[in-house]
Amino acid sequence: MSAETAVRETGNGTSGVIKTALLTVASGGVTFLVTNGLDQPQAICIILSILIGGIALMVRFLVDFENRLASVEDLEREGMADMKKLVGDAFSEISEATALFGLIEASALQTDLVTQLVRNSTNISPDSPPIVYKFVQAKIKEMSDFLKQLAEGGTVTYYGEDRDWLLGLTRTATTSVDAISLAAVDHDLWNSEIGQRYLDAQRRAARDGRRVRRIFVLESPDMEHDPQLRRAYEEQRQMLIEVRLLDRTAVPTPLQVQVRDLILFDDILAYETTPTTTDPSKAQVAETRLVLTDSRVKECSQLFRELWDVSRELRPVQTKR
Repeated sequence: MSAETAVRETGNGTSGVIKTALLTVASGGVTFLVTNGLDQPQAICIILSILIGGIALMVRFLVDFENRLASVEDLEREGMADMKKLVGDAFSEISEATALFGLIEASALQTDLVTQLVRNSTNISPDSPPIVYKFVQAKIKEMSDFLKQLAEGGTVTYYGEDRDWLLGLTRTATTSVDAISLAAVDHDLWNSEIGQRYLDAQRRAARDGRRVRRIFVLESPDMEHDPQLRRAYEEQRQMLIEVRLLDRTAVPTPLQVQVRDLILFDDILAYETTPTTTDPSKAQVAETRLVLTDSRVKECSQLFRELWDVSRELRPVQTKR
């Protein structure tokens, strides 16, 4: 309660007492004048004045009491309504939190990892530096959208080359990694930092007994004699990666337009990249897609199998006599 409100209520109470007193005095005075004008004995006039004034005082008191009682009842009703709303909101939040925790418990993901994510995210507050707060907000939304798209079994697109998807999927593959490598996408990959990490992840996967296969697509027959290609071929064979070459001319006509840079993980998820141009010397990755649509993944698996069947081993270098 503010000082102004207290003063106002105090003033209203004081004025009410004065009004009651004046009403009592006025009622008694009028009664005295009336009875005195009727030539009643002085004692009767005084008694009637006191009686009528007392009655007026009691009536005034009862009216004020009823008004205050009504005000208290209104306040009580408002307080009960606020209390019910507060309790209802609290139980709603508890129920929602309980349901959310139940979903976490029933999730296929490790519960401790999810709770750790939530706990760590609460350490970022609006008092943190604005750039940190906004960046974390954006990453959480990005992760939320990413999980939603994965759960719905659709397609997730990243504009550019995403190293986290590539390395993470290679490391977590459980049965197989099958790749179709186009020169327009992979021309400098094996000498780059990400390429070497990717290759190391494949080496470890092959060493652990998972099937790792790669098809190098040759845009022209002369590419087979490229020293970098031959070196990559031999190095990957030594890493227990099954490697074959595919001449563009050997691709069946119906499959010509389907040949693309592609990686299949466990025959469940397809990782596709689109180059900016077909010129290997200028090409960069325009976008990366994760495809989980079952029909689309099956098409990719069928494409790889058919291309693998028409691909071949590296021919030995022919020496001139």
